Amino acid sequence: MATIQKNEGKRGTTYRVIIRRKGYPNLSKTFPTKKDATNWAREHDREAKLSQACATDRGGRKTVSQAIERYVEDYTGRDPTKLTRLAWWKEEIGDVKLADLNPTLIADCLAKLARGKAQHRKGKEIVNLNRKRSGPTVNRYHGAISIVMEKARMECHWITENPAKKITRKKENKGIVRYLSDNERTALLEACKKSPWDRLYLLVILALSTGARQGELLNLRYSDIDLKKGEATLEDTKNNERRILPLLPIVVDEIRSLTRRLDSDLLFPSKKDPAKPYTFRSSWEIALEAAEIENFRFHDLRHSCASYLAMDGATLLEIADVLGHKTLAMVKRYSHLSSDHKRKVVEGTFKNRLG
Repeated sequence: MATIQKNEGKRGTTYRVIIRRKGYPNLSKTFPTKKDATNWAREHDREAKLSQACATDRGGRKTVSQAIERYVEDYTGRDPTKLTRLAWWKEEIGDVKLADLNPTLIADCLAKLARGKAQHRKGKEIVNLNRKRSGPTVNRYHGAISIVMEKARMECHWITENPAKKITRKKENKGIVRYLSDNERTALLEACKKSPWDRLYLLVILALSTGARQGELLNLRYSDIDLKKGEATLEDTKNNERRILPLLPIVVDEIRSLTRRLDSDLLFPSKKDPAKPYTFRSSWEIALEAAEIENFRFHDLRHSCASYLAMDGATLLEIADVLGHKTLAMVKRYSHLSSDHKRKVVEGTFKNRLG
């Protein structure tokens, strides 16, 4: 039920809409005119009724938590952050029935998320940063609940429309590509060679030379590697496509120099559980500190690989192929690094054609 309150203040008259529904958190929003407030209240009421009417009898009894759990059961990806985002949604609106879920409620949750402090994981500790969450971060949470709702609609037939799709995503800037300078790369590789974990150096040169993702590398098995051909096969990637990684001679030599464990086929097995990959975060952070490198994530090794390729004249299509991207959109961020190569192409083409 919607209530409209008229408020007189120093900046003039405003109208606050308060929507109360049993079993759900109150929603409120302030408008400069009564007409805007009334229209918003009516739209919210229309969305609530439409969601209730569109849901099937079976889906109407299902909750957001059940939809998330169904999605997680079938999830075969290797992105732990997605599961973290879904856990946040369960905490916020897990008890809400799918029949009652509407764009307004999702948008209010995203607004609450945007007001919170950005966080950074340092080892096992979660550190709050002195800034609000960015637009891209909010978009990732938006995407997480949207894909769950799409599964509930398309596969489970619990709802007939996806309410998350009615919300506009926040604008994202191109961002800054962080890659290792020559001095940083030399210092990091030296620090990795001295790491107590004898496979950190191999992991880092693999990431730098192939551009593969952290999860893809940590799950590599000896059975995936052909040292004679100098290549590794990724059977299960983030894009669910098979991909071949070329292995440089230095990588092949490093793999051959390591003692293979008999209790695991993993290239980077955990010391405690040979069936799981090694948890290398502390070793990585120690190496970064020793190399005096700041503001650098392991994922930035992937950016470094792409940046080096761009600076040496590789095309966007070639970079996308190496990184395993399906489209060129994800690699356009590196295009400015290949300006010298593009200049040479243009000069060579028009050298004798103009003037």
